[in-house]
Order: sequence, then structure tokens, then C-alpha cells
Amino acid sequence: MVCKNFFSTRPIMEEDCLWGEGHRNSVEKILQTAFVGNVSILLGPRRVGKTSVVSIVAEKFAKRRGHHYLYFNFSRFIGARAISISDIEPKRTSLELITMSKSYSLSLHGISVEVRKTSIEEFTSDFSTLVRVLSQNSTRGLLIFDEAQVLARLKNLDFRGLLQEITDSYPNISIIFTGSMPGMLMEYLNPEATKPNFMRSAEVFTLPRWTVMEGVEFLKQGFESYGIKAGDELELERAVKELGGIPGFVSYYGLAVVNLVRRGLVVEEALPKALEESRSYALDEWEKDLKAFLNIYNSPVYVGILRVLANAYPSALRGAEVYKELEKIDEAPKRIQHIYKYLDTLEKAGFIRSDGKRYWVEDPLLRSVLASS
Repeated sequence: MVCKNFFSTRPIMEEDCLWGEGHRNSVEKILQTAFVGNVSILLGPRRVGKTSVVSIVAEKFAKRRGHHYLYFNFSRFIGARAISISDIEPKRTSLELITMSKSYSLSLHGISVEVRKTSIEEFTSDFSTLVRVLSQNSTRGLLIFDEAQVLARLKNLDFRGLLQEITDSYPNISIIFTGSMPGMLMEYLNPEATKPNFMRSAEVFTLPRWTVMEGVEFLKQGFESYGIKAGDELELERAVKELGGIPGFVSYYGLAVVNLVRRGLVVEEALPKALEESRSYALDEWEKDLKAFLNIYNSPVYVGILRVLANAYPSALRGAEVYKELEKIDEAPKRIQHIYKYLDTLEKAGFIRSDGKRYWVEDPLLRSVLASS
């Protein structure tokens, strides 16, 4: 079948509309991992398409007889300093779901399970019962936790205990985690690498950005579906590069072009104007991500480090070099050894990368945000 919904700015639900070799391969690999009962971890920056990938996995999974899934999405809590058990509620499921303010009920083969959110004890007991009933009444069950690093900030309950119970006691229940802050998610799931836990059976996947060629082909086919001929391939390449190859931003650009053409602009004028609009949108989104991070890690040192690395690009700096630059603007931590703690946190959050003890800001849009702030 042919995709009928190009340039969607919402998560993709139809496999025909999923673009990119890395995205399609991830669906098949994660699906197979779910079928055999292992834990999957899908990493990648925000708006790269992780939710689309796991949504398609869930729908394909549920097409098999006796297979059921529950999908939890924590993306709206990324900037929250804490979440509570009241925030842990399925957003989508292959089962019948009834939600209320203080509980939610799931019905499976005529058996109804209520998960109360009025106390830690009730929630823990009810969630365990839900998993047991799902296991007993399914050939295989699947739990999906989108942006799962947020679970590290759950108040008064270490959710890893429930996860350990699931992997130890229910071999027919599979789990998928996604995270846009890779290091933080991995540290939460496996704080002690030498200690056996549910991570021992995990398969880790990283969802790539689109290549320039993939982005250009996506735009060309998308425009064709709207009856628009965009012959300037160099302009499309420029758009994909400037938007960092992030599918969410490239889709936004494609839709912006379509809307401008509908308003009467010729394609040649619509392309650069849409790129300007899309860059502005993408920069705003990066600013929100940065503010969400700083809402949790409230220190001017982080901003100082990011600015130093952004200004140094394309050069990559060592920790000592970053420290010296911060000293010049009176933003250095008390000791040079402390700089590595800040760099490690920024790398775990996905804002910087490192290689051979040298650090840099990879995303061009984030560098632009830092240069203008």
C-alpha cells in the first residue's frame, strides 16, 4: 500500500507511512525481540520517531491471536522534577480500558482488573495483579514505557522492583523501553553493571536520524502525493541538513511547504520560506528541551559548558579545556575534577557527544540555540 498521510506531525500508526531504513529495521527487530520475550530498549533524540516505531510494533504485535499490549507514555513529564503513581496510566491498549481519576480498569476475556492510584500499596498490589492476569490470559503480553527515564523521578516507589518481578515471574510478558536521554535511562535501568537484574536479557537499539538521501526522498514523494513538483533538489538537501535529519522537523517542513503552496505561493518561493518557518519551530523545540533539562539540573555550569562547546565547534574540547574557558567567564565549578560530572550528565541527557575524552555539541539546531542565548 501507499502512504496517504505524508508530513504528519503526530506519531505514525501505519507501517506504510514509516520512512527510513533504520526505522523499518527497528520495527522488525524490536517486534521479534518482543515475540521471544526479551526486553527491548530503543534510544534516540526527541522527534526522531521512537513513538512511531513502538506504536507500529504494538499494532503488529496485537494482530497475533492471544497477543495484547499496554502502552504508557511519559513524554509530557520530561521536564518534571517528580511524578506520582497517578501519572502511571495506559494511554493506549489492545484491551478494553476504562479510566477514572483515581483508578483505571482493564478487561481481558471477561476478567476486569482495577488498578487504584490512591496509595502506593494499592497501586503496587493492583499493578502486580494486572500483570498476572495479563500473563494468565494471553499467549504473550507486551508492556511499553515511552520516555521511560522519567520513571527515575517517581515519588515514593522504585518502579524497578515491579519490573524485576515481571521479568522474573512472567516469561510470556515482554517489555519495551524508549528514552531520549540515553545515559539517564540506561543508568536508571542498570545502575550497577555487575549486579544481575532485568537488563541481562535486554537488547538495545538506537534509532538513527534520516540520512540526507532519505530525507530528500521523503520530501519528494510527499510533495508528489499532494500534487506538488519540487524540482530543486539542492534546496531540499539544504532543508534536511539544517533540520538535523530529524523526522519530526523534516515532516513539519514538508507540511509548511504544502500550506504555503495552497495559499498561492509558487514552489520556488515556498521552499525557502518554509525552511525559515521550520527552523524557527525547531529552535523553539530545542529551547523547550533545554529548559526542561535545566528545570531538573538547575546549575549555570551546564549552560556555560554547552555554550563553550557550541562556540568551539567543529573542534572538540577536552574537559580541562572546557574548564579553562569557563574560568574566563567566572562560571567554572570549584574544582577541575567536577567538570567531568557535568560533562557526563550532559552526555547522558543527549546534548553532547564524546570520543577519546573530547566533547562537542553535534546537533546544528542546538548549537544555534546556544549561540543566540
